Amino acid sequence: MPEEILLVFPSTRDAIAGERALLAANLPVKVMPIPESLSDQCGICLRLPPELLEAGQTVLSAAGIAIAGVYKLPTA
Repeated sequence: MPEEILLVFPSTRDAIAGERALLAANLPVKVMPIPESLSDQCGICLRLPPELLEAGQTVLSAAGIAIAGVYKLPTA
């Protein structure tokens, strides 16, 4: 089953900074609400193709942006 990766951040501010850093690195990232199955809190996360996870983590680390969690999201 195909899947995508969800990157969850400590705050919405971190998620927005992460989106900017990933887009600046020309990585295809999408913003979406955090699924209820992952958290009952409001917030956003970033969705990335699984083959770009390592590159995304490298970009975020270099930018000093912490990731609170990495999850696999099955796609239809």
